[in-house]
Amino acid sequence: MSRGRQALRLIGWAGLTAAGALHAVWASGSSWPARNKKELSRAVVGNSKALPDANATLVVAGAAFAGGAIAAGGLGEGRIAIGLRRIMGIALLARAAAGGDAALTLLGLPEKAGKRFRELDRRYYRPLFGALGLSVLLSAKK
Repeated sequence: MSRGRQALRLIGWAGLTAAGALHAVWASGSSWPARNKKELSRAVVGNSKALPDANATLVVAGAAFAGGAIAAGGLGEGRIAIGLRRIMGIALLARAAAGGDAALTLLGLPEKAGKRFRELDRRYYRPLFGALGLSVLLSAKK
């Protein structure tokens, strides 16, 4: 495998694993890096009333950890593993392109996202999803 593909896999693994760790921290009850749960909720789901419960957050953490392992090549180089990496890359790129409001709607959150979430999404979340999606998708080549 080329060094470029190794670097792309490292980026995908690091980003998804970090996201999994952050969601696990939130599932444990911490609001870090926000000062409190209300502030965290505004930052990650767009309003102060819709913070997902610990079980839902653990599911996201587990999915991100599994995604990190797949992105890193943990399932090998077979057709299924390559297909999963391609699907993950496309899904992450779709989230980047569609934006946070579309993602929140898909999650069934009823209220429109607030200004804080929209700013964070524009500045950080969308570029991060785009970079991870591109890394995972480009690393899926055989």
